Amino acid sequence: MILAVTMNPAIDKVYSIDNFAVNKIFRPKAMTATAGGKGLNVARVARILGEKVVAAGLIGGGTGEFINNQLQKDGIISKFVPINGETRICINILDEKNGTSTEVLEPGPAVTSDEYRIFLERFGKIIIDCDVVTASGSLPRGVPAGFYRELIRIAKSMGKMFLLDTSGEYLKEGIKEGPFMVKPNHHELSQVIGQDISSKEDCIKALNYLREAGVNFPVITFGEKGCTAALPDGMYHFYAPPVKVVNAVGSGDSFIAGCAVALSRGKEPVDVIRLGMACGMANTQFFKTGMVSRELVDRFLECIRMEKWS
Repeated sequence: MILAVTMNPAIDKVYSIDNFAVNKIFRPKAMTATAGGKGLNVARVARILGEKVVAAGLIGGGTGEFINNQLQKDGIISKFVPINGETRICINILDEKNGTSTEVLEPGPAVTSDEYRIFLERFGKIIIDCDVVTASGSLPRGVPAGFYRELIRIAKSMGKMFLLDTSGEYLKEGIKEGPFMVKPNHHELSQVIGQDISSKEDCIKALNYLREAGVNFPVITFGEKGCTAALPDGMYHFYAPPVKVVNAVGSGDSFIAGCAVALSRGKEPVDVIRLGMACGMANTQFFKTGMVSRELVDRFLECIRMEKWS
């Protein structure tokens, strides 16, 4: 079973508007609203792939009720801790005619120390029956930057694989506790280590940096250019063929979901990355954020190639 942690969830709204521009009034030709935030995208994709999934974090208000209802419909077990604040709404405006995506991301509610400490106290019980734990995205206001370190420490003490997908100070702090896997993109990791990652040699150095920090399975992503991963027998770059993109938002979350599912099933490291990439590609084919189909995932699995770098 997989636990997907989303400390700062959201209702993700996607509007389809051709020729979008500022200072104008538009009526979208299509709109979707989903239980979102990076971790809930992970949960949804893992569930589509057939895994039993628990979603947990902090949630509140009418938007929180919407999210809990959606999770129930999707067959995802909710272990969210209620808070007094109102869970946020995030908006993505897709202009398919011009190939643009404009995001408006609310910061989310302020959280009290009592609220996040309740979650921390419950976390150890929630993960008892889980093999893999994912934690994704930002932390809400009021939660200290080192919060993910606490989750990683608890999960490791219980023998759970912890996949961390975040950025900035949250990533910098989380790495210190040695999570099982991280998958920053090259820009995010560059900010953490203070060095550009623009060549094969830069990638290898960055992966070694993560390994030395205690990360078992470090991955660096490059969007449509694939990803580089440190596997037990060396450093590999994985390539995916170009595809026509409908909506790329949620592809990184889908990657994490694929990796979590593969790890939960005891797959080899190469197959962990391949399933992650196939899920990331499949997500780009849907208007809805954090969405795949098993048929597309299986098809894309056959298209991924790899090259040993060291």
